[in-house]
Amino acid sequence: MHLKYLLSVILFVSFINVSGQEVSVEGTYNGKNLFISNPGVGNGFCVTEVWVNGKKTRDELNSNSFEIDFLQMGIEIGSNIYIRIFHRNGCQPIVVNPDVIHEKFDFSFNNLKVNRKGFLVWDIKGNCGEGIFTIEQFRWKKWVKAGEIKSKDTTGFNSYALEINPNTGQNSFRIKFKDEKSKETTSKEIKYTQPGKEIMIVTEKVKDRIAFTATTMYEIVDEAGNLITTGTEKYIDTSELPKGKYYINYDNKAEVFSKK
Repeated sequence: MHLKYLLSVILFVSFINVSGQEVSVEGTYNGKNLFISNPGVGNGFCVTEVWVNGKKTRDELNSNSFEIDFLQMGIEIGSNIYIRIFHRNGCQPIVVNPDVIHEKFDFSFNNLKVNRKGFLVWDIKGNCGEGIFTIEQFRWKKWVKAGEIKSKDTTGFNSYALEINPNTGQNSFRIKFKDEKSKETTSKEIKYTQPGKEIMIVTEKVKDRIAFTATTMYEIVDEAGNLITTGTEKYIDTSELPKGKYYINYDNKAEVFSKK
């Protein structure tokens, strides 16, 4: 069954080669990661190592599935990629979405930066068609949605701008585009340093509200890991929040508070 699957996806990539204890995949990086199905073997898992363009990845392999994160390896969109997946005897990893290193958009991101007015700006060369640009910011050890904007379905250069709310200090942003057929691509990361004092919580005991020293993005999570609320405010209304322990992420911080 695995061999039939592998044969069926050869049309989407330059090739997938299965030989001995290695599966190799070749294609073009277009902003999306590869997902690998990784069967369990004994007390461990099938895949032992993954190499991309001659460099060993740092992806976590001790799982029934994992993704190969090309962006974290510094690989530019549009670059050719050659992946070697080494595995144990008696098992076979499967590349779940090989088509993502074959599909290409007829446009490119250009002149990405954060300007002095606090807007993330970029140009599009070519025609991306109808779709949505989603701006993400890396904060609280994960990528968080910071806003979105519809594309302009025209040819040539198109300019875009979206106001952002960076945290104090170092910031990383990226732009994801998804077209009407749900095909996606991602820009390179945009680095930006926000000057000024770090934002703090000034509320000593949380009862009806939480007050910050300035407006900030935030999210509140309960002890079970459920997202309770998120937004961008200077004050958070907590009057309806049940008593208990909560985690709050804001600015560039992650803290704990108790609702009395």
